[in-house]
Amino acid sequence: MPLRSAREAAYETIRSRIITMELKPGDELNDHELAQELGISRTPMREALIMLNIAHMVTIKPQSGTYVAPIDLELMEMEQFARFTLEKEILNHIRGRLTGEQEASYRVLIEKYRVLEDDPDAENRENRMLELDNAFHRRAFELCGMEAHFDHMLSTFQHIERLRKFSLQNDENKSVCAAHTRILEAVLNGTEEDLSRALSDHLRRYKISVEQARVDHPDYFIGTGETW
Repeated sequence: MPLRSAREAAYETIRSRIITMELKPGDELNDHELAQELGISRTPMREALIMLNIAHMVTIKPQSGTYVAPIDLELMEMEQFARFTLEKEILNHIRGRLTGEQEASYRVLIEKYRVLEDDPDAENRENRMLELDNAFHRRAFELCGMEAHFDHMLSTFQHIERLRKFSLQNDENKSVCAAHTRILEAVLNGTEEDLSRALSDHLRRYKISVEQARVDHPDYFIGTGETW
């Protein structure tokens, strides 16, 4: 495996494990063990960890080790505000313009989420719900031919993605179908203000997840995150 692709593969693998909370804040990362697990040398693994450090996903402590970084609430606020700003513009591009087929595709995604929401024993449930949530929000970008922008945006978000995992472990996930439906109705029949409010209400509900998660895991978070 070429050095560059080994480094990038390691980065994506560890990043995914951190986002899905397989690796939790404070967990120690042993570059030797990780390199052996992924079948690569220690050099690309160390480089991947440096990249993750730059992305605020891990903390490298000299003479101590490398650890999964806590969720930074201030950076999380910045990520979510950037997402709201971009997604609102994209949704306004399609507001009032959906075809019947496009509307139906949205409703299929909402219904698939609802089925998983009602089945707590479904296989790989949380990851599938995350994928469906992403698919719903990505749909507007696809209709504008800008899906690459959504993918890039998501790839740069580190802290809000980890919090979304917490939201699926409490009652917060039960608001998703209703919120997605309100966004869709605003796209179909609402004003720009209606759409902005529906999207903002949905994206800002992560604060509830923060409050609940901090009760059980106060050491998982740093910062206040009260800017947006």
